[in-house]
Amino acid sequence: MRQLRLVVTMLRYRVASLLLPFFLLAPALHQQLQNFRWSYIAGLLALCACYIVATSLNDVFDLEVDRINHPGAKDRPLVTGDATPRQMLLMTMVAAGLALLLAIATGPLGVVVVAASLVLNVAYSVPPLRLCARPLAAPPVLAFAYVALPYGLGLAATGLSPDWLDAMIVACFVVLFAGRMLLKDFRDRNGDAAFGKRTFLLTYGKRTTLITVMTCVVAGDALLIAVLPSNPLLVVAVESYFVAIGIQLFRLWKEDRPDDERVAIALGARMGNAVVLTLLGFLLLQAAGAAAAEQAVFMVALGAMFWFVFAYLIARPREAVTAYRG
Repeated sequence: MRQLRLVVTMLRYRVASLLLPFFLLAPALHQQLQNFRWSYIAGLLALCACYIVATSLNDVFDLEVDRINHPGAKDRPLVTGDATPRQMLLMTMVAAGLALLLAIATGPLGVVVVAASLVLNVAYSVPPLRLCARPLAAPPVLAFAYVALPYGLGLAATGLSPDWLDAMIVACFVVLFAGRMLLKDFRDRNGDAAFGKRTFLLTYGKRTTLITVMTCVVAGDALLIAVLPSNPLLVVAVESYFVAIGIQLFRLWKEDRPDDERVAIALGARMGNAVVLTLLGFLLLQAAGAAAAEQAVFMVALGAMFWFVFAYLIARPREAVTAYRG
């Protein structure tokens, strides 16, 4: 039971949930999500196992940094003393083996994607490479891990090979997520600075970091517009989310207090989630053969919901930070 609790803890469902939309986006884009396939279950479980490998390795090799950045955090069992490095590494090996076995059920592409994910997890956290401490490598590597790998696994579970549309979709979200990963450094900068971890923020400063983030947002938005389905309400909804993201980045530029910075980052991330969830919802509705009027009602309702939550969290900034985990 204790080992099971450790597995659930290291899955960190709030952050792991970011992977699910990209896994589902691949079959949804190709209108293959209407029918149940056991390969989808195998792919999702393999994805979860890969993520457990990633978090466990990162916790083991970033323990001293986490003691400063996340003191007493319940989702850091090494910090709280609920687990030992040996237990974590053992769980990592079991999860890696399980991920590879599950990947077989998704086909050759799935095995390649999972193997790449495991190699990347080691390269990111484990010496001597430790890409997490390389300012120019960490953001794109994380973006690739959060977007391209789950998307590729979803594509494998569908039984399809990637085409140019898949490449464009992955490219736009990788660029967007690279910007998002740069903002993660704000939360962790105290511990990173104390142990000389060379993040992009500590190496190049706040101004350069935010200019880079905005460049990622603009470039990612331009790529996304090029491949979005030609539905005016979908385009309006998605672009309105990008306006909100831009406003929060400007707010982050102006803020000096760490708490206020985290609020701006959390609110911007919330609207970033809205982009992929809105696209996913529209693709599902389109594949189901929904009429234009039904699509319109859905887009208006979904957009209104995301903006309502955004406004609600602006009025309650502490809740925005509490809900944000990456």
